[in-house]
Amino acid sequence: MLSARIPPLQTLRAFEAAVRLRSFTHAADELALTQGAVSQHVRALEARLGEKLFVREHMGVTPTPRAHALALQVRQGLTVLVRAFGAPAVQRPRGRTAAAPPVRLAVSVLPSFATRWLNPRLQRFHAAHPEVEVEVRPSASLARLDGRDRIDVALRYGPGQWPGLQSEKLMDEEIFPVVSPDYRSGKLPRRPSELARCTLLRHRSQPWEPWFQAARLEMTEPVTGPLFEDAGQVLDAAARGEGIALARRSLANGELAAGKLVRLWKASIIDVHAHFVVWRPDNAKVDAIDIFRRWLRSEVDFD
Repeated sequence: MLSARIPPLQTLRAFEAAVRLRSFTHAADELALTQGAVSQHVRALEARLGEKLFVREHMGVTPTPRAHALALQVRQGLTVLVRAFGAPAVQRPRGRTAAAPPVRLAVSVLPSFATRWLNPRLQRFHAAHPEVEVEVRPSASLARLDGRDRIDVALRYGPGQWPGLQSEKLMDEEIFPVVSPDYRSGKLPRRPSELARCTLLRHRSQPWEPWFQAARLEMTEPVTGPLFEDAGQVLDAAARGEGIALARRSLANGELAAGKLVRLWKASIIDVHAHFVVWRPDNAKVDAIDIFRRWLRSEVDFD
């Protein structure tokens, strides 16, 4: 029988949560189980597969590559079940109230991050969490989150300290130069020192000098060349062959995978700024915000 080959649903839920949260304790909190129960479910699954899925360390657990791959498949399966059993019935018995409408979260996010990272993933969120509706509001302005702007959550790229607001780090950002394979008819620079003879695309908030230092170049910040306000516009210009851009990995992955851009050399830096989820702790939609935050972390884990 097919069911005989499938682990119990609670085991799969415990395993998926442990991988996504990188913690048996946090998985237990999410599923209203004990930490020992989650550990037991994981051990049962490992015994069934005949291999370890987590590296046990003093400070916690780290999922193996096999665990990440398996958890992604499990999550897809759980999503199918949620959609199947979470769908409203065609006819409701008399006397029962209709299902509660989804909670709407207004999310402020930079236009480039919305287009290149968040929006392509939202279908997965809505499939897994029909009880929460995310409304993306792209803006370069900093949301106040004071109720007057009607923003519930902000995805910010910055230092991570905003007085009066709660913030959680989503991910660091790796920075490196990229270029169109057709730049200068395909005659791309072979060594970092050749950048001195190239057109360097500039972004007001992403200076070149930190990368120059990582590449051991005695070059100063360029003062000529196209200047852009938005990181996505810099990548668009690079893809058109207008020059070499300093890219954020999260924004450039699509063009790199499609071959519209290529990475130059291995030298990279971790930016002083990072991506954060920001919200006001007294927001009445805090439960929905928690669901959205956990999902964002799971997407980062599987990137």
